[in-house]
Amino acid sequence: MDFKKELNEKQYEAVTSTSQNLRIIAGAGSGKTRVLTYRIAYLISEMKVNPYNILAITFTNKVAKEMKERTANLLLDYDLRYLEISTFHSFCAKFLRREIEVLDFTNNFVIFDEEDQTNLIKNIAQSYGYKKTDDIVDEAKSFIGYHKTYNELPSDIVVEKLPYEKRKLYNFFVEYEKRKAEMKALDFDDLLIYTIKILQQFSDIRSKYQYRFKHILIDEFQDTNDTQYLLLKYLLRSDTSLYVVGDPDQTIYTWRGANQNIILDLVNDFSNLETIILNENYRSTSSILNSANNLISFNKKRVKKDLYTNNDQGDKVCLKSFENSIEEGMYIARQIIEIKKKNPNLSYKDFAILYRSSYLSLKVENALIAYRIPYKVYGGLKFYSRSEIKDSLAYLRLFFNEDDDVAFERIINKPRRGIGETSLLTLKVEANKEGLSMIEYIKNIHHYETNLKAKVITILNDLIDSIREYKKRLDLNLEIGSDIFDEFLTKIGYKDFLESKDETKDKVENIKALIDDIRAFIKRNPESSLLEYLQNVTLITSQDEINEEDNVSLMTVHTAKGLEFNYVFIIGFNENIFPNQRALLERNEDGIEEERRLAYVAFTRAKKKLFVTMNREYNYRNGTNNIPSRFIKEANITPDFVEVKKKEEKTNIYRFDFKDPFNLKNRSSQNSHVIDLSKSNNIVWNDGDDCHHEVFGDGKVIKVDGEYLLIDFVDFGVKTILARHPRLSKKE
Repeated sequence: MDFKKELNEKQYEAVTSTSQNLRIIAGAGSGKTRVLTYRIAYLISEMKVNPYNILAITFTNKVAKEMKERTANLLLDYDLRYLEISTFHSFCAKFLRREIEVLDFTNNFVIFDEEDQTNLIKNIAQSYGYKKTDDIVDEAKSFIGYHKTYNELPSDIVVEKLPYEKRKLYNFFVEYEKRKAEMKALDFDDLLIYTIKILQQFSDIRSKYQYRFKHILIDEFQDTNDTQYLLLKYLLRSDTSLYVVGDPDQTIYTWRGANQNIILDLVNDFSNLETIILNENYRSTSSILNSANNLISFNKKRVKKDLYTNNDQGDKVCLKSFENSIEEGMYIARQIIEIKKKNPNLSYKDFAILYRSSYLSLKVENALIAYRIPYKVYGGLKFYSRSEIKDSLAYLRLFFNEDDDVAFERIINKPRRGIGETSLLTLKVEANKEGLSMIEYIKNIHHYETNLKAKVITILNDLIDSIREYKKRLDLNLEIGSDIFDEFLTKIGYKDFLESKDETKDKVENIKALIDDIRAFIKRNPESSLLEYLQNVTLITSQDEINEEDNVSLMTVHTAKGLEFNYVFIIGFNENIFPNQRALLERNEDGIEEERRLAYVAFTRAKKKLFVTMNREYNYRNGTNNIPSRFIKEANITPDFVEVKKKEEKTNIYRFDFKDPFNLKNRSSQNSHVIDLSKSNNIVWNDGDDCHHEVFGDGKVIKVDGEYLLIDFVDFGVKTILARHPRLSKKE
């Protein structure tokens, strides 16, 4: 094998170095996996190292499999059965199957995943007198996870030094470990902790593995945490060769324990360390790399390097700004179509749409569906398929159709109401026997003999009364429909229910995005109703029969790490979105540096062209209109032009057919209570104006937001009302 011919100068140096300890700083797209694979091949074929004496650690099973296959293709004549290429957790699991009995623990242990851990903690909470939905479940889970990330079990914690409020969480930790042991189970953290414990306490076992692995290679070393690094140290002898590959500029997982200082300060632990920088990028154009280099240069905690490429200059990074996220999504859909028209050989899989947080995908998904562009959401469900969205829309369906037993069954115990499977089955059987929907049967149950408990009947009647109360308010057209629905979800406890579950922030953010979506629909289609919104959403969710082999990829930037695409769109590039506001508030300077690294990762996923988009719509999460991200200026990206929508072009991404398939324009109202909103009070409103509403009475305008008023009513509290509502008048 001609290594010099296969590699560039720096890659060749990294592969063939005779230094005992090497740190390879491998920039994005510089061929780090290639270098690792060729290094293993070089050790075996040229330095005559037995494959049995090599341990290579990767951070995903997918990469481990790819490296094994590549190495096998390079070394067709070698027996590689005992070459160890695996993740930290896989290595430790195999280690413990062989060695854990020295801790008087069975080697037939089971491994708990995150859901198993959560369920166990919930059961412990229940045994302590809490509800499974109480906040203490998440608090205990975080407490346990934090300590185990830093290789601490209950016996390592000095209880007296804990703040008083943390001591009850310590009790959870003790009980968690006790019950887990009784079940002969280990969690993911245990795999590392128990391996370290054995290597610490049993010198004969430690020596066995130290003498076996004479060469240890680690990929993505910038994402190593303290516990993994400690494990590594126990595997090293004075003559072991250590070879680490990583890029401090791509450290984006510190929130789950990754310690960037390990790769930055490695020279402190290995005085004979050689550092080689791979900075030739084979992936992107010069334009993309220039923007990425400009951006990351603002970070202080890094190994200085500038990526360069021999690829073409390429198109400049395209920056677009839009009035709202709907136009932003439609622009992206149109761009994909136009690019494919100009390049017939392109596939949809050549395109990726990246975002900082998953809730941002909604408007882009709607646009892709409207233009019949197949797509796949990676690392999460499509927006309308997420459980909390389907639950919310099921409630909305019941506003308009109480005979919808499918929707009622979906939400009957969301939030939890103590309706067991037996009660639900009884209700379904009895209602079916009388030929009634479940709701209609409950409302008239006094006419029938029933086996349902009185408590269950009362709970369900209260739920139905709430649905009917808010449906009446919707029929009277007194308020903005999105606000009525938002208030309803709060009153019935659904939001509290979500906040008590795992993945709280994402689910609650998704509900906010749904309400914003309904609000935007009403604003753009004042003649339409929430029923029409539901009909349009139903059409959207039915469009799932798409070609799975060729799709536009939608994913968070975290999910995109390690991937590459010809065309990349980064959406929602606004301050407090990207960079993320919570990250900035919680971590100050470290937070902004990680957000910048995350943007750098996003930029460097693009091969041919990078699009960066933002919008200027009102952000209800932050209480302000969106402004451009600071990263735009830092990356020195200039806009092509401000996107202006032609007046004659009406954008409605909710309808599957733009030609009004439901004949909505010509429909006649079936409800005599509906107010004609085409009439207007013709009042110019200002903050602080006193007003009167025919139903809600007197109030004061807190804020004027375009067509909407935020009003604090004396008897009904704060509500959002259309400024032109005919039942609203100004008090002089």
